[in-house]
Amino acid sequence: MNLSIVVPCYNEAKNIPLLFDRFNCVIKRDDIEVIFVNNGSTDNSEIIFNELLPRYKFARVIKVEVNQGYGFGITSGLNEARGEFIGYTHADMQTDPADVLKALELLENQDHPESCYAKGKRKGRPIFEQIFTVFWALMEKLKRKKKKKPPAILGAKHIFTFHSP
Repeated sequence: MNLSIVVPCYNEAKNIPLLFDRFNCVIKRDDIEVIFVNNGSTDNSEIIFNELLPRYKFARVIKVEVNQGYGFGITSGLNEARGEFIGYTHADMQTDPADVLKALELLENQDHPESCYAKGKRKGRPIFEQIFTVFWALMEKLKRKKKKKPPAILGAKHIFTFHSP
């Protein structure tokens, strides 16, 4: 497995079929898996996952019984990932799944892809959200001096086993 993409889903029943369809349109390789994390959803997400999963060989579903936040959903999926590269994206389609594949292609074309990472940038967001994102990116950068934190896509050997606090 070359790439594992984690997609935490909390009450995303309406988006799940769109996600499966979009990933199906852009994944043209057999070495990519998409790990959908049913992150404690209380809508009919589980029913939709069960209906769609048999149709898509690239997809797996991990179930988190009780929602513990977006970050917990990400780490739950990362712990199950089998790819040489591991990434995550949002279930609400704010990032096109094709962009994750573009990032993989950029990494694969590097001399030492295992030492690189790619992180997306969203466009067309309200100014407050942009300021908020920049603030947290700076905080992440400062924190990273002390402890590495996984960005959007990176080599799996850089991911440590995550444990719930």
